[in-house]
Amino acid sequence: ILRLSGWTPGTPLLDPMCGSGTFLIEAVQMALNIQPGIARHFAFEKLLNFDASKWEALRAQAIAAQIPPTPLEIYGSDLYGDALKTARRNLQEAGLSECVELKQANVLEIAAPADHGVLVANLPYGERMGELDELLALYPKLGDALKQKFGGWTAYLFTADRAILKKMRLSPSKRTPLFNGAIECRLLEYKIVSGSNR
Repeated sequence: ILRLSGWTPGTPLLDPMCGSGTFLIEAVQMALNIQPGIARHFAFEKLLNFDASKWEALRAQAIAAQIPPTPLEIYGSDLYGDALKTARRNLQEAGLSECVELKQANVLEIAAPADHGVLVANLPYGERMGELDELLALYPKLGDALKQKFGGWTAYLFTADRAILKKMRLSPSKRTPLFNGAIECRLLEYKIVSGSNR
């Protein structure tokens, strides 16, 4: 999802519904040039013709290209304290806790941490949250909050609930179909203009 957003390291990134911190960890790994799966073992390592010395040389080369952890303009928040505890733990286990600023906050109340950037969020939807009435109330408020507080930002909202997103009163500039398991979803891009209905 981050790659589809076109986000590049150095651009401020905010996940205001960060949950366990997946987007945040992936963003830090991209920013620090940490290759996916660098620390794990793969089944192909057990093949008879596997060249362990060549593999270890490639792994060492990838590790040498990593940038040491440092504070980055990557921000995460969540309404729920338990979710933030999980995100903190996951960042700590990945050795990346100093790179991300986390805080407990309501997505409707959080302010943009910079004058421009990328906001990415895996929005709650029926399959996950369960309460249609809550969603019907959330989306118009979320659209208003984005317009009021995130002018100059580009938001990427991932959801399965396309009908409810119409309630946001924002027009997506791009729609990318994706699947979350068997659930058909969309990654919607919104270029936010202050106070705009677009």
